[in-house]
Amino acid sequence: MLCDGKILVQTYGDFKRGRRTTEERLCRNNLIPTLKDAVPGDLSLVFPHRIMVDIDEMLQALDKITPGIASDETLLYGVEVKFYSNKVVVDKNFETSVKGLRAMGDGASVTRGLMQASANGICVARSILETL
Repeated sequence: MLCDGKILVQTYGDFKRGRRTTEERLCRNNLIPTLKDAVPGDLSLVFPHRIMVDIDEMLQALDKITPGIASDETLLYGVEVKFYSNKVVVDKNFETSVKGLRAMGDGASVTRGLMQASANGICVARSILETL
């Protein structure tokens, strides 16, 4: 949404200073983006603070092994991601607050794979059969 479906790029220097990389600053950078359609911006708009701190710690650690990685000119790329999911509240039979409406599988945020979704479907089917 922020980059019209493109990848966001920020210099590590701007990242450390908490400022957005602009087109002008990116053009003055000695490193040229390998992704030509990357959009200059601010990674803090797409990553939670915890992830931003982890990125900084990782770059600082890598800089001890390969000096120069934590250079102000290093380019960081990021995509917009969501680290949350809405959860539908269901009871033990996967019934929602709407009588007779059940949510299951990924729709209820209770499964993360085909096997779990299949087992969840069987549980819900049994629950429905018990009510008939």
